[in-house]
Amino acid sequence: MEALYYYWSIWFVWIMVTFIMEKSLWRSVLGICVLIHIIFSHVIISVLDMSINAGFLMTFLYACAAFVIYRPSYRIMRIMQLGSMVSAYAFFMMFALYDPVWFTIIKVDWVVFTLLILMCMTYGQSLTERITLWMMSVCLGEALYALTIHRLTSSIVIGDLSFLSFVVQGAVFLLGVDQLEKLLNARSSRKSVKGAAKST
Repeated sequence: MEALYYYWSIWFVWIMVTFIMEKSLWRSVLGICVLIHIIFSHVIISVLDMSINAGFLMTFLYACAAFVIYRPSYRIMRIMQLGSMVSAYAFFMMFALYDPVWFTIIKVDWVVFTLLILMCMTYGQSLTERITLWMMSVCLGEALYALTIHRLTSSIVIGDLSFLSFVVQGAVFLLGVDQLEKLLNARSSRKSVKGAAKST
């Protein structure tokens, strides 16, 4: 089921990138990156006694590249914000593991998803900043969580398909919020122009 969620979400992203975004070099690069991500989503890399999904590594590398290329303002503050998001992710995942009674009605994934999305929308101004914060925070949080519980279990895969589905769905949600904000801003600007025209 996790694979189904992941592939539906990632193909939706590819369709939006290929057919909805304006033609540019950035669109071509992004489309290729999405396809490469799909291809390597089932590749598992063994490091010492741990297994890492290649899609997880690619997601983290994409986020790091975006963080370096776009050079967000107030970088120290961005790193502090990222640290708070990573801590929130790891805390709730470990809390659900040690005391699962609190998450019998609402899944911990929903709680983490809602919290981190709100933090991304609060910390980031542009879509690029929000998606970069989202991908880096969930990747680092997943790595921290996996390293913490590594001594409790012998078989663990960092960044499995359920995690990749979680990442892609968050990115799609942030993209939808960005499009909605643009639509509302365009409508408000049209109303202001009409009001100015009537007054004159």
